[in-house]
Parts: sequence; structure tokens; C-alpha cells
Amino acid sequence: MKPVKKLLLVGSPNSGKTTLFNALTGLHQKTANYAGVTIEKYIGRFSNNYGSFELIDLPGIYSLYPNSLDEQLAIDEILNSEYDGILLVMNADQLQKNLLLALQVLDLKKPTLLVLNMIDEAEKNHVQINQQKLAELTGIDVVCTNARTQQGINELKNKLNDLKISASYFYDILLFEKIFLSGTTKNYRDWIQKQLHNSSSSDDTIEKDLKYKSNLVKYICEKVLTSSSFIQKHKNSIDYYLTHKVYGFLFLIFTLLIVFQMVFFIAEYPMQWIEWSMSELSEQLKFILPRTEWAHLIINGVLPGITGVIMFVPQIALLFLMIGILEESGYMARISFLLDGIFSQFGLSGKSLIPLVSGVACAVPSILSTRTINNNKEKWITVMVLPFMSCSARLPVYTLLIGLLFPENNYYGFLNLKGLALLGLYLLGLIMALLFAFLYHKIVRFHQSHFFFIELPSYKIPYWKNLFMIVWNKVKIFITDAGKIIVAVSIVLWYLSSHSIPSIEKQLQEKYISLKHFYRNADSLEKSFQAELLEHSYAGMAGKWIEPAIRPLGYDWKIGISLITSFAAREVFVGTMATLYSTNGEDDVLTLRDKIKHAVYSDTQTPVFTKATSISLLIYYALAMQCISTMVVVYRELKSLKWVMVQFISMTG
Repeated sequence: MKPVKKLLLVGSPNSGKTTLFNALTGLHQKTANYAGVTIEKYIGRFSNNYGSFELIDLPGIYSLYPNSLDEQLAIDEILNSEYDGILLVMNADQLQKNLLLALQVLDLKKPTLLVLNMIDEAEKNHVQINQQKLAELTGIDVVCTNARTQQGINELKNKLNDLKISASYFYDILLFEKIFLSGTTKNYRDWIQKQLHNSSSSDDTIEKDLKYKSNLVKYICEKVLTSSSFIQKHKNSIDYYLTHKVYGFLFLIFTLLIVFQMVFFIAEYPMQWIEWSMSELSEQLKFILPRTEWAHLIINGVLPGITGVIMFVPQIALLFLMIGILEESGYMARISFLLDGIFSQFGLSGKSLIPLVSGVACAVPSILSTRTINNNKEKWITVMVLPFMSCSARLPVYTLLIGLLFPENNYYGFLNLKGLALLGLYLLGLIMALLFAFLYHKIVRFHQSHFFFIELPSYKIPYWKNLFMIVWNKVKIFITDAGKIIVAVSIVLWYLSSHSIPSIEKQLQEKYISLKHFYRNADSLEKSFQAELLEHSYAGMAGKWIEPAIRPLGYDWKIGISLITSFAAREVFVGTMATLYSTNGEDDVLTLRDKIKHAVYSDTQTPVFTKATSISLLIYYALAMQCISTMVVVYRELKSLKWVMVQFISMTG
């Protein structure tokens, strides 16, 4: 068998590189992380009549001088890894912008094929490229493609067995050497290759190279372009309105409302269906499986963990679909441009907006969506502060506690006080997110400076096949990576809340066996047993152990248990309180509220849930890090247990 040839797919953002990758590899692809980081590279396989190829889709870069972590990783792969050739992708409609990177890659003397992608966009804008002249000037083969329609894909595959190393003559033009190198270096190609491999190259060296190549770009464009590649439109351009200080923000708010509706409300229907299906499955298993330890583990440990994973899938899929639409259409770049000046004051990026807003639905998919932020520090800060945004899991807690604070139909003028309190909690989360972002920005030092460089791509209709493949990959990564950790943690929490010291557990079992004849309803007996077992479980003992610390806050041991079990998910607070107060079912929500209203301390007979207690609990649940799933995803993104603990201690403290 012939060996598989390894090819790198190199190109700038918005060059259609990923679409070309999907067109070549189809579903024969996998993802892999660069060593020590969560930035991904996609690896795919395909074949032609002569052999098989492994294609690696690297993060988009503008030049071989990196400005972000993902660019640095891609450039390291180009400069230091072993491979058989490079597919150099350029946007045919933006030839002048893409040629700088092309010239740098050609300097490396690697077998290369130049791919002029999105040729349809160039034709639509009346851009005519002399393909033969471009091949002559660069010294390598040039193929024109439209990856969306598969145009030119077969020709591209046929060219892969004879990749050429650039042997272009324009590097030896004496005029350029005299003007830009002062005649000090006779072989420019060898000189600049050394600079690219030298990490300590001075700014003067880089400036000299960029100045030299910018003139070469102009020289090539004059020879191969027969029409202006881009015509600026001013006030009649849609960009005038979308990046306007007033109109731009109005359109952005409208766009965010659509994204919010999709992620928060539309996803609610499949999420409810998943929750109902898993609940029905759990009920059926109770009848089918024997009452053994392993059956209890499956029903109360494994199934809730699996439910906690797949329930997020609709939100993750919809969020990445919406982000993909914004990216593919070209509007995401305008959002970043519009907001970067404001957000940069807090150490965030313009691209931080979508994760922060969608964090109101769920932090898990929102943290995953921070991968669109190029600057490593800005991504890090966004991940660290995003859990402050009040997610949907907090709503059951908010509803219960706000109901304790305000009687029904309590209005302040025309405003409902419950609604104002709920709005205040959401604003509190946003304010704290911005405050902590500012603190992190000032205190934590990254070896990466802030700059804003973005290309405003042309507007395009999203390529749906490409979008769905991106969504599928993101969902698959979440299920396989974060999912297994969430299930494992769920099993641990099940054990801690359903087991006690063996002697105590045995006494409880004997007690309820003796009471069996006094209970007509077996479910009522089982429920009482589980409530008392929870009180004496390892989690319950922890709740009583921390009671002296939380008693000054107005909390008793039952609230302590609820605080501990809430780390599985915040909404567990309501379920735990229902168990402890022996209530059950949806119809018991009001009963639960009435019971905890009248709850008193056993020693002083004073109320537990005073207004101060309820308010402090509301603030605690608004600010504390109480979601194992979120912590798992934060760890996966930051690859640092230290920062997960910093986040946990700072928020919960």
C-alpha cells in the first residue's frame, strides 16, 4: 500500500478554508487538540486515483507573524512539523489581502498548491484573475475552486501528486533588493526563511519583511488583476448602518433578541421532552429492576448524570448554529468591531457579547462558544466571569425565594415587585461579571498584548452543510469529553447523598421495616425513609457539620444540605427542600412554600426563612459557583485546576 501523504490546509479567516476541508473530506474527519491547550485542529482523510491523503485544517492566520495563541499554534505546525505539502487557500475576491500570507508560505520552500477559493464571489464582483500569470509569478500550480458547489475539487485532487516548490523569479529582482535590503543580502529567500524560524526576530526585521512583501503584493496584483478587487462603498453601504453608533446597536439588540429566543425558549421544548423521557424511563425502571443497590445507582445516579448531559445538547446545538450563521454571514465581525472599544475597557472582546448573553440560558454551551475569541487573555477572562450571568437553572430558586419575600399581587405603582426583584438579580449578575472582568484585566498578567485587527468579510448566505458539520462536531466534543466527567461526578454525589455510616444506615432500615405495618402507602414510607436517610447521609452530615458556620447567615442544617446538593445543579435546591420537608410533585410547590414559611429552629422556635435569610439566599445563588457541569467545562477550556478553584472560591466566597 502507498503511504498516506500528510497535507496542511493553510489560509486566512474568511477564505472558505473550512468549507474546502469539508468538501474534500466529507464525514471522514476527527478533531484533536494541540498539546496542552483546547484549541482544536480538524483532521480528515480523502483519496484520489493515485493514493490517500491526511488533511489537517489549521486555525486561520493572516501572516506567519502570530498575534494570538491559535495563530502561534498553527504557525508552529507549519514551521516545525513534518508534512508532505501545503494547500494554500486564498479568497479570490480578496486576492490583495491574502497574498501577504501566500508569499510568506512560498518562502518556506515547501511543496505547495495555491487554491483560489470562492471564485464565484470574485466573478460576481467582476474581479478577473489571470490564473496562468499568477502561476508563473508564484512558481507553483494554481487551481480555482468554489468549495460550496464542488467546482474545481476534482482538478485540485489531480494536482496533489505533483506539488511544486516555488521557483519564482521576482525574488531576484535587483530593484527590490537595492531599495528594501540596501544590497546587504543577495538571496532574499534564504535570509527571510531564517527570520521566520528565529523567534527573537526584531520588530525592524519584521517591518522590513512586511514592507518588502507589500510591494511585491502590489507588483503581482498589477500583473494578474484586470479589475479592482474591491470597491469601497461609503454611506450607501450596509456597513455604514451596521457599524453605526446608533443604528448598529439597535440592529445588534434585535439580533441578540433572536439569538436569545432561539437558545432560551425554542431549546426549552426539546429539553423538556428529554427531561420527561428520562423521567418516564426512570419510573419504568423502578418497576422493572429489582430493589438492589446497583438498580438504585442506575436510577438515581447514572440516569440523572446522563440527563444532565443530553439536556444541554439542544442549547449547545442551537447556540453554535446561531453563532455559525452570524460568522458565515459576515455579521459577527461587525459585532466585534462595534463592541470591542467598550468591552476592551473591561478586559473583554467584542466577541464576548454572544457568550455573555447566551449565558442567561446556560453557562455550559456559552463557555464552549468562547472559542471564537482569538485573544487568549480575553477568552480566559470571558470564561472566568461568564458563570455570573444568571442562567435558567437559577430560575426555580429565584421563583421560590421571591415568592417568600413578596405576597401575591404586590405592585409598586404599575410595577410588580416580583418582576423588579427578578430583574435586579439578572442585573446583579451582569454588574459582577463586568466588575470581576475589570479586576482580572488589571491583576492577571498574560504575555499577550491587546490589539484589534479584524477583516470585515463580504456578506454571504450561510453554507448549511458546513454549519451542520460544525454543530455536530461541537455537540460530539461536549458529549464525549465533558459528558463522561459530568456523569462520574453525578454518581459520586448520588453516593454521598444516599449513603451513611453503615451502622446508622442499618438502624434506619430496621426502623422503617418495623414501621411498615403502620403505613398504608408504600410510597409514603419510602419517601420518609429517603428524607431521613438524606439527613443522616454523608452529605447530610456535612450539612450539619457546616451549620455553625452558616447559622449566623440565618441558615439551618436543611439549607446547608441544599447548598451542598446544589453543586450538582442549582435547581436541585428546590428538590432537596421538597425532600427534606416531605413534599413531592409539581402540585406541592405551593405546599413547600407554605411549609418553609413556617419552618422554625428547633432550639429557639424562631423563623428560619426571614426576609433577610431569603434575600441573602437569593444573592448567594445569584453569585455562587454551584454547577458541576460548568466547572467541568471551565476546566476543559482552561486546562487548569488552579483557575477553576480561583473561580469557585472567588464566586462562592
